[in-house]
Amino acid sequence: MWSVNSTVRAGQISVEAGNVVFGRSGKQLHPMWLRERCTGPASVQQETLQAFRQPHEFPADLGIVSAQVSPLSDSGVGPCKLTVGFTDGHVSVFDADALNNEADDFAACGIQQSDIKCPDIFMWDKSTGSDVPRLSYLDVASGQPEVLLKLTTHLLRDGHVIVEGVPSRDGEVAAFARVVSGFPGEQVVRPTNWGPVFNVRSFPDAALKDLAYTAEKLTPHVDNPYRNPNPGFQLLHVLENECASGESLAVDGFMAAEQLRAESPDFFRTLCQTDVRWENDGGDRSTALIHFAPMLEVDKSSGKVTQVRYSPKSGGYCPALSMEAADTFFKARRRFAELLNAESNTVRFQMVKGDLWIFNNLRVLHGRGEFNPNEGFRHLQGSYIDVDAVQMGYFRAKYALKASSDSDSYA
Repeated sequence: MWSVNSTVRAGQISVEAGNVVFGRSGKQLHPMWLRERCTGPASVQQETLQAFRQPHEFPADLGIVSAQVSPLSDSGVGPCKLTVGFTDGHVSVFDADALNNEADDFAACGIQQSDIKCPDIFMWDKSTGSDVPRLSYLDVASGQPEVLLKLTTHLLRDGHVIVEGVPSRDGEVAAFARVVSGFPGEQVVRPTNWGPVFNVRSFPDAALKDLAYTAEKLTPHVDNPYRNPNPGFQLLHVLENECASGESLAVDGFMAAEQLRAESPDFFRTLCQTDVRWENDGGDRSTALIHFAPMLEVDKSSGKVTQVRYSPKSGGYCPALSMEAADTFFKARRRFAELLNAESNTVRFQMVKGDLWIFNNLRVLHGRGEFNPNEGFRHLQGSYIDVDAVQMGYFRAKYALKASSDSDSYA
C-alpha cells in the first residue's frame, strides 16, 4: 500500500493527514457517509445488500483512524480501492470510482443496484414538443426489452407517449398497464373512487359526476390532486371517437414552472411553500377527498421540479394568509396559470380510435376542446398507475438488455 502521511490522490480520491477523505469534486466524505456504503458481510446481507444495523447502533462520534489507497490490480494502473479503518475497529474496502460517482451524481449511482440513472428530463413547449412520441401497439405488446425500454424512456424523459393501434376492448387499458409495468397478477392499475378504470363520455360514469364527463372543454389540469399520494401516470384509451371536435391538448408543467422561476423566483418560491387545499366530493357527494399540498414541489437536494399540481376544478384553495402573503400568492398563481394556458406552451393533437395516451400526471397537464356529441359517439377509458411501475419497467428492460449484451460479449 502507498504511504498516506501526506496528501495522496488515486483514482481521484484524495486522502489528507492519513484519515481525511475527499472525492474528486473536492467534497470531504463524512465517516458515516462512507461507513453506510460498506458492503462487506458484517454490514449487509450479501444477496440483497440490505443493511443489518440501524443508524443509532453506530457510535455517535464515529471517525476515521486511517485511510489508504491502493491499485485494484497488481500492475498498479487502472481503478483503485480505498481502505478505511474506523474508530470502532471496523475496516471497509471501497471501489474508489464507485464512491466518486455517487458523490458526484447522487441520483444516478446506488448501493443495492449500482446503475439507478433514469433518463434526463427533456422539457418541451409547442415549438419543441409538437411531435408527440408514438409507438405501435404490436411492437409494445411483443414484450421485447428494446421496445419496452423505448416506451419507458419516453415516459420518464418526455413525460408522455401515444401507443397506436391498441385493441378497442373494454378494460384493455388495464391490461396494457401490466405490459408497461411488468407487474404480475391482475391488479396493476391503481383503483380510485372512479373505479379501477373510468369512462370519459358526454354523460356521467354510472352515478359519478365530473366536469370531464360532459362535452364541455377542459382547460389544462392534472388529475386527482385531492388524493394522497396523487396518481403518477394516467392512461387514456380511445375506444371510439366519431367526433371531429374535442381536440386533445398537453402542456409540460415542468417547462412552465421553470419559466416562472426564471421570471420571478419569488413567485416560484411562493407556489412551492404555500400548501393549498384540493377537494373532491367523490363524484356523488357521498364523501370527501381532501389533500393539502403546494402547487409546485421540488427535490430538496437538486432543486429540480418534481411535481406540478394545477386543477381549478379540484380547488387549490389558498388559506387565509396575511394580506401581503395572500397578494403574492394570488399574483404568483395567476402568472403560473397564464403560462400553463399560453398557446406557446400548448401541444394539440387529435386522438383516434385505438390510440392510448400515457402521460406523467405529476408533470404533463391534459385537457380537450369542447366537442359536439351530435357528431357521433366519443368514449375514452382511463386508468392510473404509480410512478414506480414505469420506473421498474424501465430498469427491468435496461438491465435485461445489459445482461444480454454481457452474455454476447462472453460468447
